[in-house]
Amino acid sequence: MNAHDRLDQLRKDIAANRESLAAAKARQDDVFAAAITFGGSLRTYRAGSGATRFSNHPVSDADGGLVMDRRRFPALGPDGEGELPADLVVDLRDCIRPLLKETYPKVVIRLMKRGLLIEFHEPLETGEDPTVDLVLALNRVDGESLWIPNLDQNRWDASHPERHVVLFTAGSEGIRQTRRHVVRIAKAQVKQFVEPAVCSFNLASLALECIQFVEPIDAALLRFFDYAAAELAKHLTADPAGVSPSIKVKDRGLAVRRFRKTADNIELAIDAGDDDAKVLEALSDFGVFWKLLDAPDGSSNRATGAAIAAGSALSIDSSGTLRTGALGSTPVKPTRSYGSAHGPLA
Repeated sequence: MNAHDRLDQLRKDIAANRESLAAAKARQDDVFAAAITFGGSLRTYRAGSGATRFSNHPVSDADGGLVMDRRRFPALGPDGEGELPADLVVDLRDCIRPLLKETYPKVVIRLMKRGLLIEFHEPLETGEDPTVDLVLALNRVDGESLWIPNLDQNRWDASHPERHVVLFTAGSEGIRQTRRHVVRIAKAQVKQFVEPAVCSFNLASLALECIQFVEPIDAALLRFFDYAAAELAKHLTADPAGVSPSIKVKDRGLAVRRFRKTADNIELAIDAGDDDAKVLEALSDFGVFWKLLDAPDGSSNRATGAAIAAGSALSIDSSGTLRTGALGSTPVKPTRSYGSAHGPLA
């Protein structure tokens, strides 16, 4: 296989199960039906991977929000008297819990940073058990965006999740499909690390900036990771809706190194043509798609993977390459999980 075929097969392998997506949406519909009965509510909205079709397997959640009528709560939010919605979120939980229990007897509703996390504790046949995030939101006086609570920091944040969905699903069918494929594979690549360097929203925002036309998946992914490395080296990614501050990254240098490594190896895989062993060697290298693709027999990547599975010593040689064994090189601390603290990609 060439790089295109390998990456396209990877895209298919990580695809979300349609029935699981439908189940997550059905659960979200039930939550929305319960939430809209809450006094002072205006409307609900869908957001996140489910709304943008950026979901992978396993399907973990469905994101959305409940917008409150500011006329009923004149003191609420920065456009009122700055009142925070902590008590209102608790009241919302108390309102929807008995309604949801009629259909989901094991439902558990927890407070989270932006509102409520609804856990159903009813696994699907696939083993997935999608949750629903319900953000409590308030229309802003200026513009069409929202105020959403940050209960952890005791403040309100400006955001525009509905605009994000519009932007991420804009364009021709071909461009939308190319963007979806890039974001889904980028999400899977990032989640291989125990400590991902960037969030999914950042990946989607970068893809929105650089995926402007239809092209094969290998070329599109090379473009994306090269662009992400170059842009993030210069500055944080701006909010596509122009409402929130730039997207935070815990360690920007680390994110850039990971993006650059992936771009370089995808280019190597493309240059390998139909030499499947070389394609796999490049794509299964540590820091690229090493947990998603099996390295070719006899390769250093396969030996490294086997050593990790067996708990053997790992080290980094003078060139910064991950090796098995510890002689003549810098040992990798065994207390850290594979993919979280290794040399230039740590």
